[in-house]
Amino acid sequence: MKTLLIIRHAERPAIQDGTVGNELALTSNGVHETIRLAQSLPRKILSIESSPILRCIQTAELIAEHHELPLTSIGRSNLLGDPGFIIDDAELAWTNWVEKGAGAVNEHLLSGTSVWPGFRDLDEAVAQMRQSIEEMLTESGDGVHVWVTHDTIVATLASRLQRTPVTLKEWPDYLGGLTIQLSEESGLEISYSSSGLTIPDI
Repeated sequence: MKTLLIIRHAERPAIQDGTVGNELALTSNGVHETIRLAQSLPRKILSIESSPILRCIQTAELIAEHHELPLTSIGRSNLLGDPGFIIDDAELAWTNWVEKGAGAVNEHLLSGTSVWPGFRDLDEAVAQMRQSIEEMLTESGDGVHVWVTHDTIVATLASRLQRTPVTLKEWPDYLGGLTIQLSEESGLEISYSSSGLTIPDI
């Protein structure tokens, strides 16, 4: 089966108000939980892509190390963070978090229909990501691809790729994420777990 796992990074310290926290590394618990996740993943990992932010890179590297993949094989994608595929202008987008608050921004990511300053048209951006995912899986052999990213990316995709939008109560926790498989019969099959991935049989 052709599978893509889109995972939020593991636990990091709390981000101070008014800051982005890009410099924050994984906690010791985050390291432990990532190793547990890596142990549960199928052996046939074909590729790993990561946001360029430290905590995502660390999560990706721990998975790669467990599966004996070279760290140099981990790709880094700005679509997954810094700024991410949902952002058009990072500085302008940040004003929304400052002025409106995280709750309002998160609600917008899950189900908003207007275009906010600094953000892309979210339906259009997600449609493009869906097409890219389908093309990647179509061209792939059987096995697993892993993308390590952030809660905002996971939440936006989970809410807008599925038929039923995600609520704030279902916001992705550390290492929560999406499992996307390509079926010849029904196309993309998408499942979401806010608190931990459903690991497929390969």
